[in-house]
Amino acid sequence: MSQGTKAVLDDLKHAGEFTKIENTAIVYVLRGWFGSLSAIPGALEAGDDAWAFTTLQEHFDSKLNPDPTKRTPEQVKILGKLQKKAKETQDRVDEILGAKSDEDERMNKLVDAFVQHCEELIGTRDSGNVIETHEHAGDFKEW
Repeated sequence: MSQGTKAVLDDLKHAGEFTKIENTAIVYVLRGWFGSLSAIPGALEAGDDAWAFTTLQEHFDSKLNPDPTKRTPEQVKILGKLQKKAKETQDRVDEILGAKSDEDERMNKLVDAFVQHCEELIGTRDSGNVIETHEHAGDFKEW
């Protein structure tokens, strides 16, 4: 694999990782805001907290080496703490609203499938025809 192809793949995988964190952040902030419109006490603050800590994790993640095997033990430890805090604030939104949302997970599966599709396009991934077997089969055929 050429250095250029490797660089593109590293950037693509890191962008996918970064986007999935961002997807989760927006789902929870919007849930908090909509909960506050329904006069659910604490929903706005919980949603804002989820946004704050999930985007903190996102920004830290964006500074890391795209190759997880090249991250320092200290970076891995801090990322784990940030992920834990972000998850706690997301769980608080679920608790206040009395319901869990899987919307971020749905969006993140879509991101994973598209990243895999892009890898197949440049010939670096064995084609298991990810798009054919994914719940969004056909979504990327034109791309």
